[in-house]
Amino acid sequence: MKVDTVVAATMLLIAVVFLVQQKVGYLAVWLLLITVVIGYGVRMPLTGAVVLGLGTVAAVIYISGETLKERYENPSKKEKETKKEEPEPHDTESKEHHLDAGTTILHAFQKLNPEQVLQMRDDTKELMATQKQLVETLSSLGPQVKQGAELVESFKSMFSGNLPEVLNQ
Repeated sequence: MKVDTVVAATMLLIAVVFLVQQKVGYLAVWLLLITVVIGYGVRMPLTGAVVLGLGTVAAVIYISGETLKERYENPSKKEKETKKEEPEPHDTESKEHHLDAGTTILHAFQKLNPEQVLQMRDDTKELMATQKQLVETLSSLGPQVKQGAELVESFKSMFSGNLPEVLNQ
């Protein structure tokens, strides 16, 4: 085995383990894909291909760094218990971001003015009326669909199962 291959494989292994530990394992797939395409498609030394792949992944992480830091996972019961025991830091520079959907909706609702709330209520009533009309229409279509199915069955019996041939003529 060439030294180039061993060095490239070691670098790839370390990078993949690191990316999986950082919970961005999907970037490891991209790293491998970039390395294979550059290494074998362009016929570049594998070490150079790995370095270019690592540079590309690093650029993606740098450009979208804030997005990658957001974790919208629900904390487990153990994490909740430890959080209750520890006082929560109120600084805005914390490393872990958590989205509380209920609080977010409450804050958004509080920012609405009364006219917007009334408009939302009216829109909701209109939507409910439209849905009620749709259900009534669908229920009235039920008997017609049943009659259509019976008609098709009667045609099948009249033409003794050769309905497709008769319709083609």
